[in-house]
Amino acid sequence: MRTILILNPVAGNTPIAETQGTGETNEEAILRGLRAYGIEPDVWYTTLEDAGEGLAKKAADEGAELVIAAGGDGTIHAVAAGLIERESTLGFIPMGTMNNLAHSLGIPLPIEAACAIIAKGDTRAIDVGNINGKVFTEVAGIGLEAALFPAAEEIKSLGFISTVRGVIQGLFTLFSFQPTKLRISFDDKKRRPYEAIQITTCNAPFYGPHFQVAPDIVMDDGLLDVFIYKQFSKFEYIQHAISISQGRRIFQPKITHRRVKSLRIFTDHPVEVQADGLPHGHTPATVTIIPGALRVRVPTINAPGLREEATSPSEQESSLLVSKQNQ
Repeated sequence: MRTILILNPVAGNTPIAETQGTGETNEEAILRGLRAYGIEPDVWYTTLEDAGEGLAKKAADEGAELVIAAGGDGTIHAVAAGLIERESTLGFIPMGTMNNLAHSLGIPLPIEAACAIIAKGDTRAIDVGNINGKVFTEVAGIGLEAALFPAAEEIKSLGFISTVRGVIQGLFTLFSFQPTKLRISFDDKKRRPYEAIQITTCNAPFYGPHFQVAPDIVMDDGLLDVFIYKQFSKFEYIQHAISISQGRRIFQPKITHRRVKSLRIFTDHPVEVQADGLPHGHTPATVTIIPGALRVRVPTINAPGLREEATSPSEQESSLLVSKQNQ
């Protein structure tokens, strides 16, 4: 079986295996973990020019049946984008700060455990979102949250100066941002008027700085979960952000929740758009779901972001993978 490992060589602040006293690098630990199951991948490295999407497309074009992404959320998002509606299956080894997609799909963080899922887990087809031509696995949106993402990236860098700069930038954005008058068409129906500070469109239960706005979101229902934040005070917004960062679901009458296949957002003036935390232009915005567009390796049980029943049978596929690897 042709297997490609797409590795971000700078992911992880400290090689995990070194912290366990083995002296291995992350790459060595990953290869050891995969070889324990008879998986011998070709290793390709991400670069500043290609964060993984181009490499993933090349791997799929060359007939790789399994493409493994090893890195943070950015690397995994990029590799996933290159495998949309392709025959290759995505496995991943999370080595980032937030590891949101890993948490959403029940992928463990230790390298050896993640390798075990790749070798012995199920293959499931998950949905992928698209906003203005940009695919996303976790979240897309407009408004305040999109405007705050640059500050969040500064804070995620973990350096003292970057953290302080990010906090100051975030507070300035928060207190200067004003609600936007907009119109939304759900599933190509009549446009409805709203006044809101942001619209968050989720495909996965976890996103951003480990926000969990609704724990019951699943990634294989063919639907987007849309949250419209209406007239929030700054204090209410901060309070809500703290709650969802702690996984607490609270009743908030100022948030409208819809499950739809598509939506179109129109504003009186351009408003920032983001996809998986990266800026992607301004409104107007068209958001759609691509059902079952990405094949991923997940645990056979306890995948929180998936329905209990598989969208396609995978037990035979799992055993076939292991048998092919051992040939």
